[in-house]
Amino acid sequence: MKVKVCLINPPDTIVEDPLWDEPLGLLYLGAVLEKEGISVEVVDLNFHKDWGKELSRHDADVYGIYCASSLLSSTLKVRDFLKTNFPYSKLIVGGPHATCMPESLVPYFDVVVKGEGEQTILDVVKDYQHVRGPSHARNLPSIYVGRTVENLDSLPFPARHLAPIHKYHRKVGGEHSVGVITARGCPNNCAFCSKVWGKTVRFRSAENVVAEVKEVVGKYGIKGLSFRDDTFTLNKSRLLKILYGLQCLDVKWRCITRVDQVDENTLMAMKNAGCVEIVYGTESGSQKILDNLRKGTTVEQNAKAITLTKQAGIPCKAAFIVGSPGETWGTVNETLRFVEEHAPDKAILCTFTPYPGSPVWENPDEFNMKILTRDVTKYQVVGPGMEGNVVVETEEMTAKDIAEAHDMMLSRFKELGIVD
Repeated sequence: MKVKVCLINPPDTIVEDPLWDEPLGLLYLGAVLEKEGISVEVVDLNFHKDWGKELSRHDADVYGIYCASSLLSSTLKVRDFLKTNFPYSKLIVGGPHATCMPESLVPYFDVVVKGEGEQTILDVVKDYQHVRGPSHARNLPSIYVGRTVENLDSLPFPARHLAPIHKYHRKVGGEHSVGVITARGCPNNCAFCSKVWGKTVRFRSAENVVAEVKEVVGKYGIKGLSFRDDTFTLNKSRLLKILYGLQCLDVKWRCITRVDQVDENTLMAMKNAGCVEIVYGTESGSQKILDNLRKGTTVEQNAKAITLTKQAGIPCKAAFIVGSPGETWGTVNETLRFVEEHAPDKAILCTFTPYPGSPVWENPDEFNMKILTRDVTKYQVVGPGMEGNVVVETEEMTAKDIAEAHDMMLSRFKELGIVD
């Protein structure tokens, strides 16, 4: 019996635009399955208001659902629908929440994938029995620790034909865009990060990255790219090779990186290769807060990166957090002064949120923080209108204080013209 797989991106009710980016992780899984000759569909329920009606059209043997903590409520609703309507199918779940809190999902799914899913999805499909039914064997453990992909070049490029990629909304430099991941892992230890891919960074080769971009341009006619690496500029020698390839392809692109991982020459090379936006996690204008966040950067580095980026002619977007460990009205005002003196072209204002797996989630007392709820369905870093939901208190700021500080900062950012 030929096994059919359906991979599902659940509806996102938190973000302002749930169709901003395509579900790149699911497209990687789809590519791996297709490479093995397995029939697979990818269904993004954000395209369907009546998502139950849409799902009823996709009868599969194995369903795989993506679950970030912010999507937990939607993920469980999708699971309940599948369990009711396709009771003999195998249900698996993966993603950041499954990696950080796998035990919480065990009661609901046949398999919970902790870690990377490319090899795991193949194991689950191969485990599926030829005869469907409630008594089918479960040779895999309830929590399956995914095998880390050491050689990222060995992965096929995302199966973008499985999704309506031209219908997603993000544009980069005026061009329709797709996401590209060139590395996995982050060597830093920020207090708010869950380290889903671990601390060891694995890089794709420059040649492999450029080959994927060539496919995006040639096969799909898309010339906008959003690099989703945690720190795109981490490996400078590889970066320069990638930039050379991008320059030859005449694409527009954006990336995320750290303020301590850029310099004047690198920025000029990025500009010449088509970079139209860099996003920095500046977080705060207070050194005390940066230290408490274990960011490993300085206020001076924040200022220098913004200045150099603007001088290179690249639009600069800076992300700030309100309500971080040790936050006071004094540190809030330090951040406001920093923004007024070193205004980026655009800014993002986030509410500090200790997601599962992060150091603050694991040890709030170590950071002198109080977590008001561990119900992750109430967590919201950035919602519509750049609003968040306060779920912590610091030693000197109550939840009400943090909410008021957020509103004050957002109002000032709007006056400066750095948020829409």
